[in-house]
Amino acid sequence: MELNKTTLEYLEDHYGKSILPLSKFENEYFMGTSPIEVFFLYKKNNSIFTMKESLLKTIEYYNLYSSRLIMTEDNKFALLYCADGAIANPLPPVDATFDSLNVDDLMKRIHHVKTLPGESLFAVTGIPLKDGIFTGISMSHAVGDGISILLFLYAWMCIAEGKEFLRPSGQRLFKGLPVRSNKIDKSLTPSFSELRKGIQNQVNNVNTIKTYTTYETFSDQFLNEMKNLAKSENKKYMISNHQVMTAFLLKKYGDHILPNTDKIVLRSPINLRDIHPDIEPMYIGSANFNSFTEFSKDDLYQMSVPEIAYCLKESMVNMRSESYARKIAHLSAYGVEIDTNILKNEHPHYSIETNIVSSNMTHLNDLESMFVGPGTGTVLHIGLVIQTGFTMLKEKNGRIIAQITSRYPFN
Repeated sequence: MELNKTTLEYLEDHYGKSILPLSKFENEYFMGTSPIEVFFLYKKNNSIFTMKESLLKTIEYYNLYSSRLIMTEDNKFALLYCADGAIANPLPPVDATFDSLNVDDLMKRIHHVKTLPGESLFAVTGIPLKDGIFTGISMSHAVGDGISILLFLYAWMCIAEGKEFLRPSGQRLFKGLPVRSNKIDKSLTPSFSELRKGIQNQVNNVNTIKTYTTYETFSDQFLNEMKNLAKSENKKYMISNHQVMTAFLLKKYGDHILPNTDKIVLRSPINLRDIHPDIEPMYIGSANFNSFTEFSKDDLYQMSVPEIAYCLKESMVNMRSESYARKIAHLSAYGVEIDTNILKNEHPHYSIETNIVSSNMTHLNDLESMFVGPGTGTVLHIGLVIQTGFTMLKEKNGRIIAQITSRYPFN
C-alpha cells in the first residue's frame, strides 16, 4: 500500500496521541477474528436513558473503546481515536420478564462488531424488559482482552450508580483529540478484498463455524472433596479451584468437544498485569499470554482429576514468573509488545482441532470490585474468540458455573 507524503506525516505526528499502532502480536492474531461478547441482565432500577448516558461518560475515561481500525502499512494496523467510534444501541422495550423470553433470541438482536478497517470495535445494545435491561456488549480483541472489558463494566456500573471507581491506566489510552470517522483518509481503510488472504480466511471461518454451549455447576463441597482426594493421593497435590474444575471438564468433555484428535493442548491465559512489574493493574488492552499443557487422550482416560490438575498447576507455575514475563513482553510507548518469535519457537500454534482454552473469570463474584451480584445483575453468557473452551464464572451465592463451548452439538 502506497501512502502519500501528507498521509505519512499525519500518521507520524499522531502516533501515541490519537493513533495507537497494534503490536506485532495483535496484527498477526486478531485481525478478522470474532469479538469478545458479554451478555448480562442489569436489574437495578435505572432507565435506558440513564444507562446510555453513563455508558458514554465511561467511554470518556476508557477512550480506547471509541476507536476504529486503520491500515498504516501493508498488513499493519492501528487504532484511530474517533468521536463516533463506539456504538450505543438502545432497542425498543419488550413487555415481558426475562424468564419468559428466549435468551438466544435476545442475543441475536445485539450489534456484533468486526475487527476490520473502518469498523467500530465496541458496541453496547440494551433492551428494556419488565424486570431489568438485557445488555449485550461486543468488543474487538484488538481493543483489549477479557480483563479490559471487565474493568470497563466495573467503571460503567459505578458511574451509573454514582459511586467512585478506580481510573484506567493511561499506559495505552489515547492522549490526543478524536476525529470523526468520515474524516479518515480512505487509503487507511481498504476494502475487504484488499486485505491479505489470511484475514479474509479468518473472517470466512468466523462466519461459517457454529458453536454450542452447555454448563456445569460446581459446589464448594465438591471442590473441597476433590482437594482432599488430591492430598490423599499425593501430599504435593496442592491444587486450586480452577485447576480442579478444568481437570474435571477435560475428563468429561475433552473427547466430545475435540473428537478427531489423539491429543489435547490446554491453554490457560495468564494475566501479565499480575506478574509484569512495568504493566499497571488497570492497564486497558491485550496483556496476557498462555501456559500450555499437552495430554494424550489415553492420559486423560487413565489419570485421576487430581493428577491432571497438578499437571496444569506445574505448567502454569513454570510460566507465571517475572523473569519469563520480562522475556516475552515489554511496555512500549504504545502499549504491551509481545515477542511473537518466542511464542512461535516455544509454544504450539493454535489449532481448533486440538486446543482447548480454559479462562478463569471467577473474580466476577465480588460486587465491590466488579459489577456482578444478585442486586445488580447476572452474567448470562461470555462469548470468546475461541471455538472450544471452558469459561469459569462465579455467582454471588458461591456457585461456580463453567461454560463449555464446542463446535459439536451436545446431545
